[in-house]
Amino acid sequence: MKAFSYEIREVSYNDYKGVCFVLRGFIDAHTVIEFEKAVSEVMDGGINRVVLEMSALNYVSSAGIGAMMALARKLSQQGGDLVLLSPTQKVYTILEGLGFTKIFKIAYTEKEALEKLHLADPETPPGQQ
Repeated sequence: MKAFSYEIREVSYNDYKGVCFVLRGFIDAHTVIEFEKAVSEVMDGGINRVVLEMSALNYVSSAGIGAMMALARKLSQQGGDLVLLSPTQKVYTILEGLGFTKIFKIAYTEKEALEKLHLADPETPPGQQ
């Protein structure tokens, strides 16, 4: 098994488009370059709303958190945003211990993530998007 892998899928609502990165394994000093390259390619394509789905991410180091902070900053400068979706307990504990749960937007369902990215209408019942 690779130390780090990801899948990318589009998320959209009305005229808004974004991407969801489904992250697996761990992001550390050795794998962060692959992560940064992937998100840069997406942003170069004009996407400014990103969900990082973290339910299969086992670990994130300070290098990974730094890359996520840089991503959030770039997205914000482009009028976009970043949401972390379903971090594992281990990853959440790391983020919380370093104070990043107060900085990052965190969601536990895809609908909640889309609402935080302003891609979903909070009044629309689930399944009707």
